[in-house]
Amino acid sequence: MDRLRKLVCLLSAAALLLAGCAAREKEKPSGRVPVSLTALQYEIENVAVDFSNMWYFRKIEEQTGVHVDFNEVKEAEWNSSVSLAFAKGKMPDLILRGNLDVEEYGVSRHLLVPLDEYLRRGLMPNYGARLENSGLRDQLTASDGHMYQLGFLISQGVNTNGHFFINGTWLDALNLPVPETVEQLTDVLRHFRKDDPNGNGLADEIPLEFTFDDNITGVYNLFSFFGLPLNEEFVYLNENGAVCFAPEEDGFFACLAWLHRMYAEGLMDIDFISQGSNIWAEKVNEGNVGLFSYWRLKNTAIAPETAANYRLLIPVHAEGTRACLPRNIDTIEFGAALTTDNRDIESSLRWLDAQFETENMLVSQNGTLGDTLILRDDGRYEVSYVPEDNRLYQTVPVICGQFFAPAEYYASVYVPAAHRQEKAGYCALYEHAGVLEKTCFKLLTAVSPKTAEENAAIAGLKARLKAIVDAQIVSTVTRGVTDDGRAAFLAKLREAGSEEYKEIYQRVYDRRQGEK
Repeated sequence: MDRLRKLVCLLSAAALLLAGCAAREKEKPSGRVPVSLTALQYEIENVAVDFSNMWYFRKIEEQTGVHVDFNEVKEAEWNSSVSLAFAKGKMPDLILRGNLDVEEYGVSRHLLVPLDEYLRRGLMPNYGARLENSGLRDQLTASDGHMYQLGFLISQGVNTNGHFFINGTWLDALNLPVPETVEQLTDVLRHFRKDDPNGNGLADEIPLEFTFDDNITGVYNLFSFFGLPLNEEFVYLNENGAVCFAPEEDGFFACLAWLHRMYAEGLMDIDFISQGSNIWAEKVNEGNVGLFSYWRLKNTAIAPETAANYRLLIPVHAEGTRACLPRNIDTIEFGAALTTDNRDIESSLRWLDAQFETENMLVSQNGTLGDTLILRDDGRYEVSYVPEDNRLYQTVPVICGQFFAPAEYYASVYVPAAHRQEKAGYCALYEHAGVLEKTCFKLLTAVSPKTAEENAAIAGLKARLKAIVDAQIVSTVTRGVTDDGRAAFLAKLREAGSEEYKEIYQRVYDRRQGEK
């Protein structure tokens, strides 16, 4: 009996010892010694966030045993802060979000850690598996064949940036058909201007309301009516794989001539030359606009009561042409990089990879589970609501955090919010209508690797060319197109290096095609 009691006591003591060890393991993740790192963290302009004390990052610290002290930097100061961070003798361990020239800091100056070997060793199982299955590795590979960055990707099936929206309430009030050609649209805009579609007895309608030089709210999108996919880099690929410079094409001048007609007849707001998106949104929300382009209608700067008046317009086409908008594809943004001053590479990668775990990643973008984010019975996550006034940023990093979700994986784990489904629906209609360029220009501008010298040359040439192009748009819209003016403009472009600009992009594209 004494021997039995002794055996029971020994077993009980062993059980208590094991329980105590388990409890200590739970208190300290994986029994690791806590690690402290520093990071330069991008922060969006209009939101103040304390990343070091954010609920989300405290959670990641509990899971990994890695603490990060963040130096938050606003968008306006980001590039200068990055330069200073690398100029000083002591670099931060991590660079997070924003943008980073990996050719400059990785390939040329050797100040970033190549991540290829660490990924091959499986030190980032969440991110690594997703990257390999996506087929997107080449977008992250620098010109020397190494990978110096982790990517940021939210794949939403978006095939173009700006869609056209026409005032359906006005069409119905004036009993007008939905236009399909440029001439039909011009006639509709004239009726919007003179027939008082808002019924207030005032000539306060604005048929065309745009900003200037982008593909979301800008007049650049209007060039698509004339078969020209004008984008902010000015280059695109024709059906033969040749690089074209859009401002030299016939469609560019045909659109300018039409825009001059719109200006001369008082059908467009000439403030498009200088107004930003905030002023543009104020005007649209006044309810007196006939046509604009935008990303979507829901959950945007457009008030719901204003958005209810608009319907999607398939891009119209000029006689003898086919409408052609710039195509969008999934392009990877900069997510994170490790500097060569990093004090603990494996801990840094562990901390980053924890953020790529499916639930952690979706929480980082959409908010806490059980509140703004819910888990459905089918195992997918869904947004229950979107907090107003950027309140999400007080608890989770949203677009300032880490996210890598290629299309197939994303669809398997996430049900898009209603506003994202709205955008996807518009994209499907535009795809079906055949109004998008065949080959996305981003294969030239964003996907194909470039050397530091090529990047520098492109940046310098683009700055000179853009100044000439934008001045020509302003001048021609207000004064009209002439043969002499067109010839002088083309000569200025050649003198500023338009041929060299095309040649560099052609070389970059051909090199990528040869390496595939």
